[in-house]
Amino acid sequence: MVINGIMIKKILRIGITAVLLSASTVVLAQKSSELSADLPDSRTVAVQAKVDELFEAGEFKRAFFIFQNELAPIGDKYAQYMVGYMLLNGLGVPRDPASASAWYRLAAERGTPEFVAVSDSLLHKLGDKELHESNAEYFRLRTKYSDVAVLLTSIRRNLKEFEGKTGSLFGAGNSPMTVIETGVGRVRSGDDYYGFIYDQLEERLSLLKEKDGFHDIETDPRHLDIRELERRAEVRVESID
Repeated sequence: MVINGIMIKKILRIGITAVLLSASTVVLAQKSSELSADLPDSRTVAVQAKVDELFEAGEFKRAFFIFQNELAPIGDKYAQYMVGYMLLNGLGVPRDPASASAWYRLAAERGTPEFVAVSDSLLHKLGDKELHESNAEYFRLRTKYSDVAVLLTSIRRNLKEFEGKTGSLFGAGNSPMTVIETGVGRVRSGDDYYGFIYDQLEERLSLLKEKDGFHDIETDPRHLDIRELERRAEVRVESID
């Protein structure tokens, strides 16, 4: 089963819908499918536009590299689907149905009907050897690019930023420092910047709470037990659907 490219872009560039933000259809249509508590930055939007242009122009090797190495790692389900699609059809890369199946399964983890359909269809066509290979590759991908893995990486990054502020996770406020955000050139007061990071962390914990196996986690960053969260994330990622 092949999904029309235009249709799938409209569906999956939306992201994780109203869980992330309440917005109009126009704003949601601009939302990346990366797993994030905020809208994608301008660089991510530019990369998405560029890779679509490359694919439509037949520049398959370059498009595959970007889908696999720049967009798939941030939880972009459309990009993960496209890696599988290109592997299945030998576009810019040797044909590999087993690996394609693993990427399709990863893209389908949020239950998006279109992705579930293509994933199930391909799985049913695999022989025993290819199914074994698909399982092994799917496990490898889940440990790096599943929603749980991507969220945990973001949470760790937020915590590291707090540790850089005070030497502890959540020290006293009223920071006199000024922060210049690399890449965007935005200048913020220390309080504003770390307040933003705190809100991001809280939102990412809330997103994680909606995943299977995390419904009872604490979403207040001040009460976060990161080691216990890492343990549970490892158990969840290692389970094969």
